[in-house]
Amino acid sequence: MSPKLRSITLRAREDPTCKFTSLAHLLTADFLTACFRELKRNKAPGIDGVTVREYEAKLNENISDLVARLKAKQYRPQPVKRVYIPKSNGERRPLGIPAIEDKIVQLAIKKILGAIYEADFCDVSYGFRPNRSCHDALDGVDTTIMTQPVNYVVDMDIEKFFDTVDHDRLMECLSQRIADPSLLRIIARFLRSGVMEDGTYKETDRGTPQGGILSPVLANIYLHYVLDLWFEQEVKKQVNGFAQLVRYADDFVVCFQYRNDAEAFGKALWERLAKFGLKISEEKSRIIAFGRSACQQARKQGKKCATFDFLGFTLYCDKDRNGNFKVGRKTSSTKFRQKMKIMNQWLKGIRNRVKLEAWWPLLVQKLAGHYRYYGISGNMRGLQSYYHHTIRLAFTWINRRSQKKSYNWGQFNRFLTHNPLPKPKIYHFYALSKRRGCASEEPDEGKPHVRFCEGAHSHPGVSTPMEGGL
Repeated sequence: MSPKLRSITLRAREDPTCKFTSLAHLLTADFLTACFRELKRNKAPGIDGVTVREYEAKLNENISDLVARLKAKQYRPQPVKRVYIPKSNGERRPLGIPAIEDKIVQLAIKKILGAIYEADFCDVSYGFRPNRSCHDALDGVDTTIMTQPVNYVVDMDIEKFFDTVDHDRLMECLSQRIADPSLLRIIARFLRSGVMEDGTYKETDRGTPQGGILSPVLANIYLHYVLDLWFEQEVKKQVNGFAQLVRYADDFVVCFQYRNDAEAFGKALWERLAKFGLKISEEKSRIIAFGRSACQQARKQGKKCATFDFLGFTLYCDKDRNGNFKVGRKTSSTKFRQKMKIMNQWLKGIRNRVKLEAWWPLLVQKLAGHYRYYGISGNMRGLQSYYHHTIRLAFTWINRRSQKKSYNWGQFNRFLTHNPLPKPKIYHFYALSKRRGCASEEPDEGKPHVRFCEGAHSHPGVSTPMEGGL
């Protein structure tokens, strides 16, 4: 972080009510050039077709022209190029690809906003923040359920969040900390720059395009005021028992001690989001009994414990090696099918496009990337299943390059011996290895009383990465 941004962060921390009146002057040639250097080189260009390398050929000239237009208030972002990617439910997710010049300005503004709002963001927010990740959010849920008297989980999904953000409401949120009209004008122009789809221009009066550099921080700021602060300052004061929110971007779960608190929150959330132009997805929202006591009661009644999905994982009630309750985590079946479908399509498309020795290293990278994300404690079986299915798909599509088969299984196994694919590996371990005085309770109508377990329980697992395979 530059000294100027660092001073902004210090001021924001020292004075939570401070409004910054002069920020646009930070968009200097040096700052924008440094932002350009951070752009990835292999990303698709925007509607103007200009690539990073083409823009770099006349970098000083292009940056000087950009700074001049910013100072003269003549800079206007180009419409984003609309593309679609498939979703697991058969629908398509819209993405917006900005032009290179707009990416530079977006990255610069993102850094400025981050310097201010990182001092304000609540600890319950994990998405698109420095030194925080999906696995930290998962650990947050795990730690909450394992160490607090949690009996119910509110699992809700905001319907098409990035497409329905209210621009006027978002600008109101930004004005809580920013009073620089020049910077606010640029952000507003980004929001209303429109999209270009199949050669047709469409105006945008709502939403922030997914794929834009600025969209994640704007989403965090919006949900900081809409959800996080509201939960911390109002909801927690009104509940009778324990309550905790964990949010990653627009995905969140809320843990409660009592059912009446969970149900009241569910109703209040509908009304709260409606005020800000947002809507809860009915088919993806529910309140489930989940936790130590819920698991014990389900087993006494001969029923299966409820599960819920969060960030591509299914969280379920499990036991450690000593028979004590723990939160189990495995790859979501929906995500697993989606990942296998994507792998199948990739292998089918690339098998005849380039030679085997050219695309095989890419397959190695894809497997390693999958393990890096899904390689968490307790999910070895999911990793092994992915590895096993990938090998079968590779064998199938290699043999479909022509009418004559390239390998039988014996030959293919010898090929794997000399050209091995990475074996499943655990990279992320439980946040809690030892717990003392873990809270438990016996829920009933009204307020159950809380008692504390005697002794310490430890998570299963190992202290070093484990390797496995077929």
